[in-house]
Amino acid sequence: MATSRRDTKQFADFARIHAINGKLITRDDEMRILKEGVTRFGMELEEARGIMLRVAAEHGITLVSSAEHHVETMLEQLVKRGKIARKEFEDIVAFYGKLTSGSVPTPEISKRVKQMVQEHGWRGRRTRRIFGSRKWFKKI
Repeated sequence: MATSRRDTKQFADFARIHAINGKLITRDDEMRILKEGVTRFGMELEEARGIMLRVAAEHGITLVSSAEHHVETMLEQLVKRGKIARKEFEDIVAFYGKLTSGSVPTPEISKRVKQMVQEHGWRGRRTRRIFGSRKWFKKI
């Protein structure tokens, strides 16, 4: 089913409106936008997603799902033997902050990254070899 140019333009504007305040589209907003594209504008899911990605790229809008995908890939590279060091964790938090252009506060980013680490069954590395602790990871 082909959509008209007018519907495509309206959907692109609809997607852009969701990021007008912070140049960021959360996962919930992303899902809402795609649902509207399919139901109200009569698009196929792939077409709606493509238009949303195009709008995001053209206007410098960050999709949280895309940022988290990049962060997860970076985590997979930095975790050694199922553990992540504090410095690498902080680097990943800073990277996430850069990807989202500072739209998400650092404490929230730390919680999200910690959640990703725990979902993979990883944990924080001790601060020192013998008597070190993982308090830094538990405090997040």
